[in-house]
Amino acid sequence: MLLVTCVSTFLTASSFATPAEEIARAVAVNGVSSISQARPTQFLKAFTSVALRTQPRDLPDYVVAAVSLRSDLSPNIVAVAVNAATRRWEAKPEALCAIVQRIVKEAITADPEAAVPIANAAISASPELRRYIVAAAISAKPDEKNVIVRATDDKTVPFAFLSFPAFDSSGRAFTAAPLNPSNIWDLENAGNVNSPEQPASD
Repeated sequence: MLLVTCVSTFLTASSFATPAEEIARAVAVNGVSSISQARPTQFLKAFTSVALRTQPRDLPDYVVAAVSLRSDLSPNIVAVAVNAATRRWEAKPEALCAIVQRIVKEAITADPEAAVPIANAAISASPELRRYIVAAAISAKPDEKNVIVRATDDKTVPFAFLSFPAFDSSGRAFTAAPLNPSNIWDLENAGNVNSPEQPASD
């Protein structure tokens, strides 16, 4: 009886955990006591594991929580969330489009200064939804419409074809590794990666 009560209490507590609490627990599994001290790799592995078991309709809430916890990884977080949504709703294009737009809008609302990197990360994760992602980004930050349009043109490298962490002009990085917690790139040890659109610096 006691065992049943304990299990019931645990399940109840888990079901009422906030997105931020779930992400924090996932980070703690890696032996990290503080989210702010977690390496990018550790945090992204944790968020990936949470995103993969989250219902797509709830992903925007988890993105907001993750961005609030680690705004330095906003583009990475969005890329992971878009990939997670695609895996679950690939056969439902209309639903997928709507959820990806929500992910982008919520992420930019949570981190307005990263509007362009967030849009590019989402496009790289799902190139076929480019027009909808751009529309969502502009809707979230209309005062930067021209900047967003110019920065998200057709030169963006498709996420699926990248084999290294991609960096935008502000230095933010988003991982291009397959969506699997064990395959998140170690961004701290990635070294200097040259943009495919720019020549290597001397």
